[in-house]
Amino acid sequence: MPVIIRDINWEETETHLVLHIPLKGAKANKLDILSSDQYFKVSFPPFFYEVFLYDLVDDDKSRSVVQNGFVEVTLTKQFPRKWNQLSHAQSEDKEAMKCLREEALNQIAKKQKERIEANASLLNTNKREAVRQQMKIEEDERNRIDTIKSNERDKISDEMKQFEDNQKIQRRLAIQNHIKPNEIQPHKTDENQEKKKSIFEQNPTTNSPSESKITAPLRETGRIAVNFTSRVFPTPMRESQTEIEEEWLRKQMESRQAITDLQLDLSENEKDVDYLKSKANQFFQQGNFQSAIGVYNHAIRVFPKMAILYSNRAACHFQVRNLMKCVEDCSRALELLDPPVLDNLPQRIKAHIRRGTAFCELELYAEGLMDYEAAQKLSPDDENIRNDCQRIRNYLEKNQDFS
Repeated sequence: MPVIIRDINWEETETHLVLHIPLKGAKANKLDILSSDQYFKVSFPPFFYEVFLYDLVDDDKSRSVVQNGFVEVTLTKQFPRKWNQLSHAQSEDKEAMKCLREEALNQIAKKQKERIEANASLLNTNKREAVRQQMKIEEDERNRIDTIKSNERDKISDEMKQFEDNQKIQRRLAIQNHIKPNEIQPHKTDENQEKKKSIFEQNPTTNSPSESKITAPLRETGRIAVNFTSRVFPTPMRESQTEIEEEWLRKQMESRQAITDLQLDLSENEKDVDYLKSKANQFFQQGNFQSAIGVYNHAIRVFPKMAILYSNRAACHFQVRNLMKCVEDCSRALELLDPPVLDNLPQRIKAHIRRGTAFCELELYAEGLMDYEAAQKLSPDDENIRNDCQRIRNYLEKNQDFS
């Protein structure tokens, strides 16, 4: 049954009203505050305190601070003046106070809805602006590439034009050089003409093709054998780190040998994963969580790559309040469930929910919300996950407003 707090202290100025409410030994994370322009309520089970204020306050400018076992609430008055009393004039009228309470709750719900809509609108605006910026960057990049291409085309066109001009000049010079010898040919001496004539009048049969052909000796041939150093890793020797690679190979060999030795020393049931899971489930249903953890420890030593073993052990750790161990096992299970496929979808959802619940129990609500949102993306039709996400968001927004 709720207990009403009556030993509070309050003070006022022309513009502010300050309330000092004792926490009665309760933790700050259990604190829940509701505030409107004429209604204020603070609760931390099993205690609560509410007051219908004498006059209106500005809820948006109000703040609360938890320190030294007290909640200090500072309310800003809408109309600067002294009240000389805290409660409303009709605070004894239950019907009037009931109407004021309902009106205050409706006002708080409306403000909460407007705040969520404003945040959603801001988020959408930021997304649209990010898309516009990305489109502008891509357009600038395309323009830059087009400019480079255009410059390259112009450069090649100029080079081709210059090459054609050079070819024309070379052809013109060649023609000129070919004509000049013909012009000076009549001025040659008769000796040269006779020499030229004697050359062309030689009998072509005097020199046979076999005599004129020069045969060069053939080059000797051979075969070169190329050997490569045997390598376990695909990287070349000049890029590898031999000591680190050999250490890794040694550890892999020791690990495989340890698993082999472990398999040889076990009975058939101790090597049967289905038997181990059923045995651990029996302990879990009986409430013997430590024994279930022991069975899962053995199963993980034998089968270290089975994600379901880590996920189930995380559930056992959660039951005995080993919350960090629960988070670690869920994280390991998610690593082993990569790549994400349809067959491991239920296990991934379960791992995200368990890790998110453990984070919330550790009062890390932001991290817990991230896991619940990941689970909601994997299963968007699950009403329970959607409700849990909304409760965590409401809690975070409420604590942010009064922090």
